[in-house]
Amino acid sequence: MNNPSIVFESEWLGQPAYTLETPALRLVTTPTIGAKIVSIFDKQAKHEWLIPPPGRPFQPLEYGAVFVKQDMSGWDEMMPTIDACEYPIAGAFSGAHLPDHGEVWALPWTVTGVQHDSLSLAVDGRALPYHFTRTIRVLDANTLRFAYEVSNTANETIVVLWAAHPQFKVDSDTRVVLPTNVKTVRNILTLDAWGAVGTPHDWPTAHTMQGEPFDLDRVRDATHHSHRKFYLPPDQPAAWAGLLQETAGQWLRLSWNPDQVPYLGLWFDEGSVSPLATMAFEPATGYYDKLPRAWENQRLTRLPPNATFEWHLDIQIGTGAQTLGNP
Repeated sequence: MNNPSIVFESEWLGQPAYTLETPALRLVTTPTIGAKIVSIFDKQAKHEWLIPPPGRPFQPLEYGAVFVKQDMSGWDEMMPTIDACEYPIAGAFSGAHLPDHGEVWALPWTVTGVQHDSLSLAVDGRALPYHFTRTIRVLDANTLRFAYEVSNTANETIVVLWAAHPQFKVDSDTRVVLPTNVKTVRNILTLDAWGAVGTPHDWPTAHTMQGEPFDLDRVRDATHHSHRKFYLPPDQPAAWAGLLQETAGQWLRLSWNPDQVPYLGLWFDEGSVSPLATMAFEPATGYYDKLPRAWENQRLTRLPPNATFEWHLDIQIGTGAQTLGNP
């Protein structure tokens, strides 16, 4: 690697943290709070990409808490489900309760490796028997790789899904950018504006069920108190997604191998859950938010006994709209 980087112990709201820093960016994560990533800061643009916490003291949450009761800031990992549900298949774990947004975001993680350019953290599932690891490694000054690994520690096959949940800070200057092959998204929430679950809508310019034109690649301000969520159709996978601050020209892009991570959710929150306008890309290994539905769709991660599944997600920052679409 040509650019120096450094990983060191730090602090966030009085909680122990680790900072990973290069000449271009700074990332902060908190191992004891679900390995939450609390900051991705573009040092050159002086721009924070993640939603900050509200102005109150940090309040730790117990295992099984409802996700929206937390600070609603930063980036959380979701495993082995997104929506709360019961484990869907027969066997030793049939009917096990899986908490809202999974369980790893509300469990303390263990630091398993610290190098000058990488940080590894791991956690064991509580409702299901798996070992989950995330290693953040510097690829270059502008690019970080999140390498994930989940291992089944049981003597029978289990099924899980993983999704990232980065709550990005957005405003009227932000544009959501997807590959040009993406022409359609599917609504997954029953909402008046977007119809029944499964209703398709054109990307990026759609029409609501009432016939009003709507720019899906924009997020309105928090005074609208609304939200929406879509998935790309499974037959229309994407390998990356990005946010562009159009006036300043800085961008952030997530990229992945769609053979490993086949699905992408798009969450838009205009003051409905978060007090600030928020957009989350949710690359996922299941389709879609509730493990029983992913099981019904047969679109999830299946782990035989002692098996391990690996995947990665790259985070890159840059400037210039013309470079955003060329990962």
